[in-house]
Amino acid sequence: MSTFKQWLHKVFSGIESQEQRDEAYLAQSVDASDLERRIHQLEYRSAADEHFPLHASVPGFHHRRALW
Repeated sequence: MSTFKQWLHKVFSGIESQEQRDEAYLAQSVDASDLERRIHQLEYRSAADEHFPLHASVPGFHHRRALW
C-alpha cells in the first residue's frame, strides 16, 4: 500500500491547486489598487461566468445575467 501512496504523491505533487494559482496571481499585483482589482476578479469570477447560463440578457445590466 505504501508504494501506491508514493505513486499517488508523485503523480499529484506537480498539480497546482486553484488556491496556489490564485495566490500566484495576487502576488503579481504591482500596487494596492491592482491587488484590490485582482481580489475582486477572483471573488466574482465563478458567480458571473461559470454557474449561471445566459438565457436572456437583462437591459441595463452589462455584467449580470438573467436566470430565466
